[in-house]
Amino acid sequence: MISAREYADRRTQLEHKIESMRLSAYLVSSRESIYYLTGASYVPEERPFFMLIIPEHSPILIVPKLEYAHMQKTGIGEVLSYTEFPAPKGEGWQEVLSNCLKNKKILGVEPGLSAENMGKLSMFSPRVVPVIDKLRQIKSLAEIELIRQTAAYADMGMQKIMKASYKGATVLEIFSQARAVQTRVLKETVYDPMESSFLMASWPAPFSAQPHGIPRVDDRMGKGPLVALSYLRVNGYAAEVERTYFHTNPSTKEKQVYGHMLKARKLAFSMVRPGAICGKIDEAVYQYLCAKGYEKYLLHRTGHGIGLGNHEGPYIARGSEDILEENMVISIEPGIYIPEIGGFRHSDTLLITANGYEVLTHYPSDMNSLTVTAIKPLRRLMGKVISHSLGLK
Repeated sequence: MISAREYADRRTQLEHKIESMRLSAYLVSSRESIYYLTGASYVPEERPFFMLIIPEHSPILIVPKLEYAHMQKTGIGEVLSYTEFPAPKGEGWQEVLSNCLKNKKILGVEPGLSAENMGKLSMFSPRVVPVIDKLRQIKSLAEIELIRQTAAYADMGMQKIMKASYKGATVLEIFSQARAVQTRVLKETVYDPMESSFLMASWPAPFSAQPHGIPRVDDRMGKGPLVALSYLRVNGYAAEVERTYFHTNPSTKEKQVYGHMLKARKLAFSMVRPGAICGKIDEAVYQYLCAKGYEKYLLHRTGHGIGLGNHEGPYIARGSEDILEENMVISIEPGIYIPEIGGFRHSDTLLITANGYEVLTHYPSDMNSLTVTAIKPLRRLMGKVISHSLGLK
């Protein structure tokens, strides 16, 4: 759990950053950032939530009326409410915010603020400053423990995927495994449903060459490289583990590509330490895979930060000048995607330590452990029941 003192320290850090940048105030607008500063869970829908930080002033939350009582329970600063769109003149969030910003000349805003809302703030000379993004990159000990817990559930999810998967299993059968992990989280933690999500899936080949494609629920696992994903956010903090696996003995070509993916992953691991430049890690991986002939089969960077978001800074990408620091948490996940064969990608969640890194996800990564040829008659029977109940062939 994050203590009230830690939330207060985060707000104080933000105030100091605002003062050092000579901003009159800073407008926090993203759900994750407000959660980072307060611990308050909410679902904004289309109604904006704002937190206004003004040096030497209590924080101000500006929320829609139907969330007023809920957000007052945070006990943090002042809570003001507005009438949701389309509001009568003088009752919308712009007017409430303007009253708070009288005599304030320079307003800092988050990068994620929409262009529409930015336009409504033009009189305050809004300046986009990713200050909270930077604060969030270095995790506290409490945050690390929460990420470590989520990583353990992610490993559990991968284990359930492997137990449930067999040659002929449907995509739906794999999706359904998420419920068991969610149930464990509900039993074992102080569960926050608004700050938790459970995505567990497997991509059949050759569709696995489309890492962000969406397979049909009645697609079936067969030959070739299958890509399984256990992608969780538990009570506010994320982790992920992904594995390439097989239900038939891999071909010579599949073994070759798999081996190069593992070597690229090992190369990235060898460079991870405090002081490492993220862009150089990705460049080294990219050059290695290009030298092996995979240039046209590379679709994404080597990794990204993990914390309140499943994807956040720092970015392990060739264009990045981010530098790794102790207590950052990142993924390492170089991938190769060959349309006629399928995808090859492992992903793990890593903590940057004083001297290197600690891998927080521990599911096996060798080909022998990930070649699952068992017939699994009981699983097949259960799969038939699920398919029949939903009218799938």
